[in-house]
Amino acid sequence: MARLANARRNVRDRLKNCSIKTAFLLYAAAGILVALALSFVSMWLLSTLALSTLDEDPYSYTGTFVYDRDRNELVPAESLSWYEMSAFDAAESMEAAPEGSDVVLLYIESARYADSKPIDLDDPPTSLEDGSVLGIAISRDGTTEANEPLLFSDIAAYDAQARSERAGAQTADALAQTLPDNADGSKPVVSNVGYYVPYPGDPLPYRTIADIAIASVPVIFVICLALAGRRFYRNRLQRPIETMDDAARRIAADDLDFTVDPQRPDELGRLCSQFETMRSELAASKRTLWRAAENRRQVNAAFAHDLRTPLTVMRGQAQMIQKLSDVPAVQKAAQAIERHAVRLGRYAESMSSIDSLETAELTPAPMDVATWFNHMSDDFRSMAAERDVQIDATSEGLPARIAVDAQALSNVADNLVANALRHARNAVEVSCTWQDNALTFTVTDDGPGFSQAATAHALEPFWRDKAELAAAPATRSEGHLGLGLYICRLLCEKHRGNLIIGNSPNGGARVTARLLAPAA
Repeated sequence: MARLANARRNVRDRLKNCSIKTAFLLYAAAGILVALALSFVSMWLLSTLALSTLDEDPYSYTGTFVYDRDRNELVPAESLSWYEMSAFDAAESMEAAPEGSDVVLLYIESARYADSKPIDLDDPPTSLEDGSVLGIAISRDGTTEANEPLLFSDIAAYDAQARSERAGAQTADALAQTLPDNADGSKPVVSNVGYYVPYPGDPLPYRTIADIAIASVPVIFVICLALAGRRFYRNRLQRPIETMDDAARRIAADDLDFTVDPQRPDELGRLCSQFETMRSELAASKRTLWRAAENRRQVNAAFAHDLRTPLTVMRGQAQMIQKLSDVPAVQKAAQAIERHAVRLGRYAESMSSIDSLETAELTPAPMDVATWFNHMSDDFRSMAAERDVQIDATSEGLPARIAVDAQALSNVADNLVANALRHARNAVEVSCTWQDNALTFTVTDDGPGFSQAATAHALEPFWRDKAELAAAPATRSEGHLGLGLYICRLLCEKHRGNLIIGNSPNGGARVTARLLAPAA
């Protein structure tokens, strides 16, 4: 018993840990076997129920018959074989068929068909309709076919007339005398006239139950296979799929503080293990990046903090030199020192601000975007007037209110317009549109446009075009740190949008900021 129990346990463990392909075949085979068994049971039960609706066997009064004149009955008959000799051979052996006459075909009363019953023409069965009996006609080539339907009352007269008109009447009488008696002591009926009673059709209850029995087979198979598939999914697929789905959602949400259980040693289990490997690698990479970013922030903060005091001293000393010295060269040198100290201070502040922007979370809130754009347009015109540049601000399709981080949107607009004014020769165009829950802010200038290098690198932090620096006047570039477009790109991406740079058909630069801003 212990050995048998161990064998059963081993088989169960093998089935539990088999491959998904093998498990699928096993579940499918089990479903098919159960469906076959249930189909046999269903067919047997329904066939039994169908037969119980019949008063008698529907085949009892169908087939070939011959007329018994003594009892006025149609008795079951056969037309070809009797004691392994056909009726025609029997007739030939008696040499009773006239030479040159039609082929003789005899119908002989038969007891071979136990289910067949005689039809009493004086009291016919209720299941037979009057006029359902067909006389069998014989052609000259020996073939037979059903003749016109006969009424029960007309069969005796029809039989007498047909027997006299067809060849073989005397042969039938002679053959009947040579055959052994029936169980009741009478001679079998032999005639050259046969009758055919077609199957009357199944009664409605019987036919309905039979149709249900036939239809139940595919239904049982579908249900059994569906249940087998459902059980296969729940036992072999559901938990690994749910585990991987939950892992994928948590990884997408940047939550890596969990583990992925392999569930079982099959294909999906190995896939779960791969998910766990990916999660652990991502977690390690994230920790490395976080440490690197944290180290960078600490270095930037320390750099900005340590640089701020000496730069302040340098600016103060440069200003003092300018006041105390009357030598033009010394004053010019002091001014240069002050100017570059200011620029170094801006660099230090920019590094701190970049760190804060990268870690900051935006908070969209309802805002009247049309009013915002009108106020910003006034500010843009004031900025343009200082540089003797004409600005054209237009808007289209703006809803009453949108959900957006107003500070981020203003920061993007200020940076893009300031960048365009710095490069524009005479005019800047600003447009603000809203469509499909997205706000698009486009700034176009008539300046030299982006160079090939700028198109590839302008969105990187602290990047500046060397050719631009060489060609632009010092007064137009001393405040440019290479952070404006990078900040705009960062804010757009945090707003689930993007920043696109390029050149307009007229040659000037065109920058388009797109931010997700649903109507509020």
